Amino acid sequence: MANGNRSNSSSNSLREFSDDFRIGTATFTIVLILATVFGNGLVVVAFSRFARIRTVTNYFVVSLACSDLCVALFSIPVWVAYLLTGPVWVFGADLSRVWTMVDILIGTASIMNLMAISFDRVLSIMTTMRYSVIMTSRRAIFIICCVWIYSSCMATASFFLFAKRIFNLVATIMCFCVPLLVIITAYSIILKVALYHVKQIHATTPAQYPRSQCNFLRELKAAKTLGVVVGAFVVCWLPFVVINIIYSLCEPQHCLLVNPQVILVTKWMHYGNSMINPIIYTAMNNDFRKAFKTLIFASDATLEDEIP
Repeated sequence: MANGNRSNSSSNSLREFSDDFRIGTATFTIVLILATVFGNGLVVVAFSRFARIRTVTNYFVVSLACSDLCVALFSIPVWVAYLLTGPVWVFGADLSRVWTMVDILIGTASIMNLMAISFDRVLSIMTTMRYSVIMTSRRAIFIICCVWIYSSCMATASFFLFAKRIFNLVATIMCFCVPLLVIITAYSIILKVALYHVKQIHATTPAQYPRSQCNFLRELKAAKTLGVVVGAFVVCWLPFVVINIIYSLCEPQHCLLVNPQVILVTKWMHYGNSMINPIIYTAMNNDFRKAFKTLIFASDATLEDEIP
């Protein structure tokens, strides 16, 4: 979300990266890119092939997977090229600005998709019986379009305000802090409603469950999966965001430089987040797990339009 080169400027104090570092980085990057493309590609393919996967909520999940694919196909390769040739940036100012712009676009899209998911889950929990009427596929697509338009606007602004340190702070607030506050509020509401319904369910026998409570349990399970996705996002991104805020608020000559290795680790953490989400779906979502198994182990002749 923030200017990647500015966040990592202190790494320029190094004379050069060691050969061991370069070899380790290249190996790690190849694994990361392949795993990210494979996992998120499975999400997109599963959504397109299996009718059971094509829920309204999973429209947002696919949008998130697309942003993760962009990370693997553009952001990470440029970043590792810098690590292999750095610590001095040798690719010119134009590529630096374009890379920063795309990085902000992708990062903003990721968290805005998560914010849209949290809104969708609150709506499904609080209006279980009317959810399918309120949140239609067309409305979900409209929200996703708004997410990517907003992300594009922030990225375009970064291209023209590249040299403004204050923009780094504004972008961090608008693209991470505010959406994160909305997400936390949304899941607080989900938790409150969930506790209320659990008390009601425990007070009845299974035969007495009204249909609304059965639907609620299904929606709550989906909310748990996406809650873990949000938690992983926060853990992976927060250190990088904190460093960006530090470099945005202090003057360069007075700024306490963060250890370059710490900066490198935080950068890899937020890129690594793009690989984690499909793993979470596999571990916690039964429909995705079945779809992934079918796609990986079944031949094309045995694939059907419905998950077994």
